[in-house]
Amino acid sequence: MSYSLFVEAHALYTGKPTEEIVTAISADEFEARIRALHYQFLAGKFSFGRFTELAGVAHAELREILELLGLSSRH
Repeated sequence: MSYSLFVEAHALYTGKPTEEIVTAISADEFEARIRALHYQFLAGKFSFGRFTELAGVAHAELREILELLGLSSRH
């Protein structure tokens, strides 16, 4: 569920076709990347705004993705 949301949100954010996104990053790679970025975010390495840029999705979508993965969107 979180992966499909990411694919759609990333397509809107970047203007790339969903097929290109699915080819570029698997569901497992997506989750590992979000979890690694989340760990760095919680450690204070960057702001939530930067987190959204690195994840390649808008703020609202990232909050929803984090919720679906059981992760906090707050420090």
